[in-house]
Amino acid sequence: MEIARRAVVPLLLAPWCLVGQSNASDQEWAVFVAWVKALPPGALPNTRTEPFAGYQKKLIADGLPSGDAEALVARLQRRTIDNPEWMAVNLNRVYSQAGAEAAHRDKPNAFLIEAVNNLRPGKALDLGMGEGRNAIYLAQQGWNVTGLDVSDVGVAHANEKARMLGVRIDARVQDIYVFDFGAGRWDLVCLLYFFIPKDHQSLYQQIATGLKPGGLVIIEGLPSPVMEALLEARAKWESVKLHVLRLEYLEGQSDWSSRPGAFGRLLLQKPA
Repeated sequence: MEIARRAVVPLLLAPWCLVGQSNASDQEWAVFVAWVKALPPGALPNTRTEPFAGYQKKLIADGLPSGDAEALVARLQRRTIDNPEWMAVNLNRVYSQAGAEAAHRDKPNAFLIEAVNNLRPGKALDLGMGEGRNAIYLAQQGWNVTGLDVSDVGVAHANEKARMLGVRIDARVQDIYVFDFGAGRWDLVCLLYFFIPKDHQSLYQQIATGLKPGGLVIIEGLPSPVMEALLEARAKWESVKLHVLRLEYLEGQSDWSSRPGAFGRLLLQKPA
């Protein structure tokens, strides 16, 4: 097992302080979602918190007292936690952007390239595939790839890129939390900037069960604080009988963010 380091700032921004104690009402939620959907591409920076900051500024500009605006936004953010509808809306916003914000979205993940080098291609599953950069790379190497994402914009972009490059991927708009992983089905499962939420811990066992003997799970990108999340993830995967082949804590430039920061990597294997 290998552990590596470099140097810098956190990759993910700290979440808003949730001053509201309950979720937003359906009406508050519907108005907020409609506002986000109506934003022109590139209207807000590509960060997790920017839609909330921008909406709070709008509410105040519309005449809502600042304290009420802060409380409403806190309720909205609470409702977004592990919410597939919000994931789809926000990712559609991100994947509709172009230019510098999208520069990272065409290159396959460097850790993935290294991990599958010299492996015999098999059946791969890419969770949170986005616009398909990693699924397409695997397909180009001869893998039979299924990619899942809640973003219809991301999946449409993936299918179009695959078509233009002359490769085939099975790209699906899918809520991963209800996906049937099967048993002994996959040679490789990718979790590249896809986080398993605390409310869906059964995914660890489902993924382990879905792997073929000798199959691999490759992970990059973990919630902040990264070191704690990395060690917690290691324990979770070991509890479902996967062996840790490689574990890394890195500080520097990840391939998802335009800013340097901390990120974690894991490579795991199901016993043969």
